[in-house]
Amino acid sequence: MASRHWSGEALLSAGFGAFRGTVGDHALHAHYAHQLVIALNGEVGVALPSGPLRAPGIAIPAGLAHCVCAEQALLVYLDPLTPEGAALFQQGGSTALPLAADLCGQLLAAADAGQALRATLRHAFGLSRPPAPDARMAAVAAALRAGVGTGGISRLRLAQLANLSPSRFSHWFVEQTGLPLRSYRKWLRLELALHQLAHGGNLTDAAHAAGFADSAHLSRTFREMFGLNPAALLQGIVLDSSFVQAA
Repeated sequence: MASRHWSGEALLSAGFGAFRGTVGDHALHAHYAHQLVIALNGEVGVALPSGPLRAPGIAIPAGLAHCVCAEQALLVYLDPLTPEGAALFQQGGSTALPLAADLCGQLLAAADAGQALRATLRHAFGLSRPPAPDARMAAVAAALRAGVGTGGISRLRLAQLANLSPSRFSHWFVEQTGLPLRSYRKWLRLELALHQLAHGGNLTDAAHAAGFADSAHLSRTFREMFGLNPAALLQGIVLDSSFVQAA
């Protein structure tokens, strides 16, 4: 069977990503963002450890191993610490779920019209006016993002920002995101590397900017989280700011 390459349009912004087009070959993988998979026509399939799931749209929680089985799809990635990510999976959901047909239709319409896809999600989740975030989580999230690629802020300092003991902080962070702190840090570093690559950076520069040891380390992490090499994903994808605006 001939291999299928990734091709289409993508949008990247802090805590949010979207892709629309041909879903290329990839292996079973797990990444640290919640994901929406929506068929451009008909249904999509997702292979999961528990068995296959088919629907017009499917929500996959962060950390769950999966493989998308579709030729054409809209893929949306949500950082678990964003209001949209928190609303999608309350308290660290661990099971993939079919999406409501009306939500799939709204998101496809927004993508087709080049409208604000993230705003469409906020409205669907009752977040048309984003609520004030939990002050502790907002401080932790800001500190984590500020430390990406620079060695990062210590767990002790993060616990102090949340006014918790280090041991209690670890449990609290998993309760809030569904992810261990180490896994979430890895996602932020990969997100930064993706931005570097999408804007013309080479693999070595992207790896160093995001705090990976070298390009091989970045490639291994990329395969672990997306099921393919970074070059295979990016060679056919156009970063298009007119495609579903971020805000």
